[in-house]
Amino acid sequence: MPADESDSNMRMKKHRKACHFALRQGGFASPWNRTVPLELVELEDSSFHLLVKVVADGMEGEMIIDTGASVTVLDRKLFAAKAVDEGEEEVRMQSGSVTGQIEDVQLIHLDTLRIGGRKLKNVKMAGIDLDYVNEMYRKHLSRQVIGLLGSDFCVRYGVCIDYRRRELRMGR
Repeated sequence: MPADESDSNMRMKKHRKACHFALRQGGFASPWNRTVPLELVELEDSSFHLLVKVVADGMEGEMIIDTGASVTVLDRKLFAAKAVDEGEEEVRMQSGSVTGQIEDVQLIHLDTLRIGGRKLKNVKMAGIDLDYVNEMYRKHLSRQVIGLLGSDFCVRYGVCIDYRRRELRMGR
Protein backbone atom coordinates (compact mmCIF):
# COMPACT_ATOMS: atom_id res chain seq x y z
CA MET A 1 0.00 0.00 0.00
CA PRO A 2 1.45 3.42 -0.91
CA ALA A 3 2.40 5.70 2.00
CA ASP A 4 -0.22 8.34 1.04
CA GLU A 5 -3.01 5.74 1.03
CA SER A 6 -1.84 4.31 4.37
CA ASP A 7 -1.81 7.82 5.95
CA SER A 8 -5.28 8.50 4.59
CA ASN A 9 -6.65 5.23 6.03
CA MET A 10 -5.06 6.00 9.41
CA ARG A 11 -6.65 9.49 9.49
CA MET A 12 -10.07 7.98 8.67
CA LYS A 13 -9.71 5.46 11.49
CA LYS A 14 -8.74 8.18 13.96
CA HIS A 15 -11.66 10.37 12.80
CA ARG A 16 -14.13 7.52 13.25
CA LYS A 17 -12.76 6.77 16.70
CA ALA A 18 -12.71 10.43 17.80
CA CYS A 19 -16.29 11.02 16.72
CA HIS A 20 -17.57 7.58 17.74
CA PHE A 21 -18.63 6.52 14.25
CA ALA A 22 -19.31 2.83 13.78
CA LEU A 23 -18.81 1.02 10.51
CA ARG A 24 -21.81 -1.08 9.58
CA GLN A 25 -22.64 -3.13 6.53
CA GLY A 26 -23.39 -0.76 3.68
CA GLY A 27 -21.36 2.18 4.99
CA PHE A 28 -21.15 4.43 8.02
CA ALA A 29 -23.88 4.54 10.61
CA SER A 30 -23.91 7.20 13.26
CA PRO A 31 -25.18 6.87 16.84
CA TRP A 32 -25.96 10.60 17.03
CA ASN A 33 -29.46 11.29 18.24
CA ARG A 34 -29.63 14.90 17.16
CA THR A 35 -27.92 17.16 14.67
CA VAL A 36 -28.20 20.84 15.54
CA PRO A 37 -27.30 23.69 13.17
CA LEU A 38 -24.60 26.12 14.29
CA GLU A 39 -23.90 29.68 13.26
CA LEU A 40 -20.32 30.85 12.87
CA VAL A 41 -19.97 34.55 13.71
CA GLU A 42 -16.95 36.80 13.39
CA LEU A 43 -16.62 39.37 16.16
CA GLU A 44 -13.49 41.00 14.81
CA ASP A 45 -10.98 40.03 12.13
CA SER A 46 -10.17 36.34 12.64
CA SER A 47 -12.08 36.13 15.95
CA PHE A 48 -14.82 33.53 15.56
CA HIS A 49 -17.50 32.06 17.79
CA LEU A 50 -19.96 29.24 17.22
CA LEU A 51 -23.52 29.91 18.33
CA VAL A 52 -26.31 27.43 18.94
CA LYS A 53 -30.00 28.23 19.44
CA VAL A 54 -31.54 26.97 22.66
CA VAL A 55 -34.72 27.32 24.68
CA ALA A 56 -34.06 27.47 28.43
CA ASP A 57 -37.26 27.15 30.47
CA GLY A 58 -39.21 28.82 27.67
CA MET A 59 -36.65 31.59 27.00
CA GLU A 60 -35.31 31.44 23.45
CA GLY A 61 -31.74 32.53 22.96
CA GLU A 62 -28.29 31.70 21.71
CA MET A 63 -25.35 30.20 23.53
CA ILE A 64 -21.69 30.37 22.57
CA ILE A 65 -20.06 26.96 22.27
CA ASP A 66 -16.96 27.33 24.42
CA THR A 67 -15.08 24.05 24.75
CA GLY A 68 -12.43 25.93 26.73
CA ALA A 69 -14.96 26.67 29.48
CA SER A 70 -14.98 23.97 32.17
CA VAL A 71 -18.65 24.46 32.96
CA THR A 72 -21.74 25.62 31.12
CA VAL A 73 -22.93 29.00 32.32
CA LEU A 74 -26.02 31.14 31.94
CA ASP A 75 -26.39 34.89 32.35
CA ARG A 76 -27.53 35.04 35.97
CA LYS A 77 -29.46 38.28 35.38
CA LEU A 78 -31.71 36.53 32.87
CA PHE A 79 -32.26 33.51 35.12
CA ALA A 80 -32.34 35.11 38.58
CA ALA A 81 -35.66 33.42 39.37
CA LYS A 82 -34.08 30.03 38.65
CA ALA A 83 -31.18 30.48 41.09
CA VAL A 84 -31.00 27.77 43.74
CA ASP A 85 -31.12 29.11 47.27
CA GLU A 86 -27.99 28.03 49.15
CA GLY A 87 -30.21 26.70 51.95
CA GLU A 88 -32.02 24.44 49.46
CA GLU A 89 -28.97 22.68 48.15
CA GLU A 90 -25.31 22.70 49.02
CA VAL A 91 -23.64 24.92 46.46
CA ARG A 92 -19.91 24.55 45.91
CA MET A 93 -18.73 26.21 42.77
CA GLN A 94 -15.47 27.82 42.00
CA SER A 95 -15.00 29.44 38.66
CA GLY A 96 -12.39 31.42 36.87
CA SER A 97 -11.58 32.85 33.50
CA VAL A 98 -8.41 33.64 31.65
CA THR A 99 -8.54 37.07 33.29
CA GLY A 100 -8.86 35.73 36.84
CA GLN A 101 -11.21 34.37 39.47
CA ILE A 102 -14.96 34.80 39.09
CA GLU A 103 -16.20 35.36 42.61
CA ASP A 104 -19.98 35.53 42.35
CA VAL A 105 -21.23 32.23 40.94
CA GLN A 106 -24.75 30.95 41.50
CA LEU A 107 -26.30 27.60 40.75
CA ILE A 108 -29.13 27.82 38.21
CA HIS A 109 -31.66 25.00 37.97
CA LEU A 110 -33.60 24.72 34.71
CA ASP A 111 -36.64 22.49 34.36
CA THR A 112 -35.91 22.06 30.65
CA LEU A 113 -33.25 22.95 28.12
CA ARG A 114 -34.07 22.40 24.47
CA ILE A 115 -31.25 22.19 21.99
CA GLY A 116 -32.21 21.16 18.49
CA GLY A 117 -34.97 18.60 18.83
CA ARG A 118 -33.61 17.33 22.15
CA LYS A 119 -35.29 18.20 25.45
CA LEU A 120 -33.09 17.88 28.54
CA LYS A 121 -34.75 17.89 31.96
CA ASN A 122 -33.54 19.09 35.38
CA VAL A 123 -30.40 20.78 34.09
CA LYS A 124 -28.06 22.53 36.53
CA MET A 125 -25.66 25.21 35.33
CA ALA A 126 -23.57 27.97 36.79
CA GLY A 127 -24.95 31.48 36.72
CA ILE A 128 -22.49 34.34 36.24
CA ASP A 129 -22.51 37.92 35.06
CA LEU A 130 -22.15 37.90 31.26
CA ASP A 131 -22.22 41.69 30.83
CA TYR A 132 -18.69 41.75 29.38
CA VAL A 133 -19.54 39.11 26.76
CA ASN A 134 -22.83 40.76 25.85
CA GLU A 135 -21.19 44.17 25.61
CA MET A 136 -18.86 42.70 22.97
CA TYR A 137 -21.77 41.08 21.15
CA ARG A 138 -23.82 44.29 21.14
CA LYS A 139 -20.83 46.30 19.89
CA HIS A 140 -19.84 43.97 17.05
CA LEU A 141 -23.06 42.15 16.14
CA SER A 142 -25.96 44.02 17.79
CA ARG A 143 -26.87 40.75 19.53
CA GLN A 144 -27.00 39.13 22.95
CA VAL A 145 -26.26 35.63 24.23
CA ILE A 146 -27.83 33.88 27.19
CA GLY A 147 -24.87 31.67 28.06
CA LEU A 148 -21.84 29.57 27.20
CA LEU A 149 -22.09 25.87 26.41
CA GLY A 150 -18.99 24.44 28.10
CA SER A 151 -16.95 21.27 27.91
CA ASP A 152 -18.95 19.67 30.74
CA PHE A 153 -22.00 19.67 28.48
CA CYS A 154 -19.99 18.45 25.48
CA VAL A 155 -18.55 15.51 27.43
CA ARG A 156 -21.82 14.57 29.11
CA TYR A 157 -23.81 14.51 25.86
CA GLY A 158 -21.09 13.15 23.57
CA VAL A 159 -20.96 16.28 21.43
CA CYS A 160 -19.09 16.31 18.13
CA ILE A 161 -18.69 19.62 16.29
CA ASP A 162 -18.50 19.55 12.51
CA TYR A 163 -17.03 22.91 11.49
CA ARG A 164 -17.33 22.25 7.77
CA ARG A 165 -21.06 21.52 7.96
CA ARG A 166 -21.59 23.89 10.89
CA GLU A 167 -23.38 21.25 12.91
CA LEU A 168 -23.31 20.02 16.45
CA ARG A 169 -24.10 16.35 16.90
CA MET A 170 -25.28 15.06 20.24
CA GLY A 171 -25.03 11.45 21.30
CA ARG A 172 -26.24 10.17 24.65
